[in-house]
Amino acid sequence: MGVSILPESTLISILDDCIQQKREGQKRFYKHFYGFGYTICQRYLSSHEDIVEVLNDGFLKVFTEVHRFEKRQDSLEGSLKAWIRRVLVNTSIDRLRKANQKKKLTIDHSHEMTNLSIQSQAISKLSYDELLKSINQLTPSYRAVFNLFVIDGYSHEEIGKMLNISPGTSKSNLAKARINLQKLLSSEIYSKKYEPKAI
Repeated sequence: MGVSILPESTLISILDDCIQQKREGQKRFYKHFYGFGYTICQRYLSSHEDIVEVLNDGFLKVFTEVHRFEKRQDSLEGSLKAWIRRVLVNTSIDRLRKANQKKKLTIDHSHEMTNLSIQSQAISKLSYDELLKSINQLTPSYRAVFNLFVIDGYSHEEIGKMLNISPGTSKSNLAKARINLQKLLSSEIYSKKYEPKAI
């Protein structure tokens, strides 16, 4: 399924409708960016219900603050996606923080730190969905730090502030997330290599 790209003039019209709080414009905006937003939230949250709830909360924030939006790239679509991503990442992190208020996002000491290596060619054969499935098997604290650092490009200092942890804890969680992800990917690659062939 391909991603639809709207002409800039159409996006400008939809954006103007959203600024004027017109429902039809908001509906078109939501429909156009829904798939993009879903994949952002899916990196941080496991259940479909949580993803949709955070996605809706995020879009509500977007519609509330849309009058403050500023185009920062050559493409309006690219600028909107960057802004939406930032809103949805923050909304996802807020959800994780609330879910972990009693048990803070800290280091999980139950996993051994062993050095594993994976052939990059084998990893490249995994589909995006298989990779995402493996990332989603990480604990919430590891998954959050991994996504924020590796995919969204935040520094350990920024991650520490977002998750109420120290930069050192962020670094440690990232290291352990990578090790656990390597184990999961090794297992995935092994099972694909040795799965029985259909006769």
